[in-house]
Amino acid sequence: MYIPIGGGVYEIDFTACGESFLVDYTDMAPWMIAPAPGDPAAPNAPAPLPVVVTAEEMRRLPIEPGGLTVQPDRGWVLVNLDTVVWTDGATQTFDTVVLGTPVQVRVSPVDYTWDFGDGSAPLVTTDPGAPYPDHSVSHIYDRAAEGATVELTTRWAGEFQVAGSGVWLPVAGLATTTETSAPFDVRTAEASLTDG
Repeated sequence: MYIPIGGGVYEIDFTACGESFLVDYTDMAPWMIAPAPGDPAAPNAPAPLPVVVTAEEMRRLPIEPGGLTVQPDRGWVLVNLDTVVWTDGATQTFDTVVLGTPVQVRVSPVDYTWDFGDGSAPLVTTDPGAPYPDHSVSHIYDRAAEGATVELTTRWAGEFQVAGSGVWLPVAGLATTTETSAPFDVRTAEASLTDG
């Protein structure tokens, strides 16, 4: 198959033969030339492979955990009172390259698994929680303990776009981050009467 190239001066490059020379087609009828194999101009050329971001590629991105906060944040909490926990559920966006093509990937939290480390079943929420007094995720410890920690596992869903296309497509699969709070003590409050 051939495509028109029109009149003009062209450099013919026979690199494989070790030759290159100029040909002047200016005064001749438009010439035709065969496109190179795989050239998009060639009829029935195979379509380029679509750029797809896989879950494995998404998991290699430097997804930051949202930061796990335990309140009160004084290094200890009380038995039988709410211990408040929360994290930042913000979307994160990354620029990367797939198959030589610039793409953007953004990840958003799907759910949160809070393990309070006291043998109770982990709490799974779609809510990242909030600071006291507007808190929405909390836990009540029923016995004293030293060096308690909370572990938070966040699952992230992703979508991607070829840079500048404006079309976001889902990534098939999820990424996971895990973080652990600083240790704290769980204390029993003791009431005492004072002569006022």
